[in-house]
Amino acid sequence: MNVNRAPAIGRNRHPGEDLPDRPQPNNSPRVAEDQPSSLATTAAVVDEVAEAGEKMTEQHNVRIRPSVKARAIRGVSKLRYETGDTSISLQSITDRALDEYLKKHGC
Repeated sequence: MNVNRAPAIGRNRHPGEDLPDRPQPNNSPRVAEDQPSSLATTAAVVDEVAEAGEKMTEQHNVRIRPSVKARAIRGVSKLRYETGDTSISLQSITDRALDEYLKKHGC
């Protein structure tokens, strides 16, 4: 007599196997046309630096007022939120400001 029965202990599948793959992030910044041009230029400068292969590796230790640093951090958060560009950072904003200042003064 043969009886076909299912095993008493089965092999369970992991719940994560049913999840779809993560979507690939879109690295292009989302800048609305009604936003000031500084948002677009900041994102453009970050892209230019990335294309040139130059990385921000040098440290520039300076003393700044705590209120200025707090404003800069809030500004970075605001820019990231408004543009959706996560490559904007305190370092990229500082780099952009220094470059703009030096160009303005012919250095």
